[in-house]
Amino acid sequence: MKGYTDFLMLLSPSDKVKAVVSTHKCQAANIIGNYESMHSTAHISIKMLHQQKTFLTEPGILAFRKRLCLIPPITLSVDGFDYFNHGEEFKTIYARIRSTPETTHWFKMLKQHLHVKEFMVPHITICRNIPVADFDKLWPHFKAMEWKETFTVNALTVLQRETFASFAKWEPFTELPFESKTQYSLARPKPSLLKPMNSQQINLF
Repeated sequence: MKGYTDFLMLLSPSDKVKAVVSTHKCQAANIIGNYESMHSTAHISIKMLHQQKTFLTEPGILAFRKRLCLIPPITLSVDGFDYFNHGEEFKTIYARIRSTPETTHWFKMLKQHLHVKEFMVPHITICRNIPVADFDKLWPHFKAMEWKETFTVNALTVLQRETFASFAKWEPFTELPFESKTQYSLARPKPSLLKPMNSQQINLF
């Protein structure tokens, strides 16, 4: 029986987007060598719950289903590349998700229902936390590249891994579907009735 578990909540893009991201990661590795995120599957990270007591947290995550089913599916668009700065020594290159009033409102609803206090710009990581010298080799390549692709997200994917197990891998836990057929409204969403979990917020990218 698992004692402590990490949970990762994410949005999964289409298989086509995953394949393109995998190709970009391989091309980057051919230029700068191995790097931290080269084998990770393309996704949009939403929330990390670290070192949770499994028997307490699992029912709480499943309870989110009642709230998330009120959110409609969303169509997102990849629109080129950008990067984050991590101090002066490291940078992260990512595929940019186009921001619109609709997507801004949708992510606001999702953030509220999941009790996410800190939330990075939605993105799909290509090269995470690479030294500036490697970034300088790669960025001209990505900056000049055009990539536009749309995909629809129908559910929140939740992965799990044992916190203290050596070499533990992320495994599927559940899918929480977005099922609402309601048209978008830019009115403020109603406050969530769920109590927030006691969790440590971790930015993966």
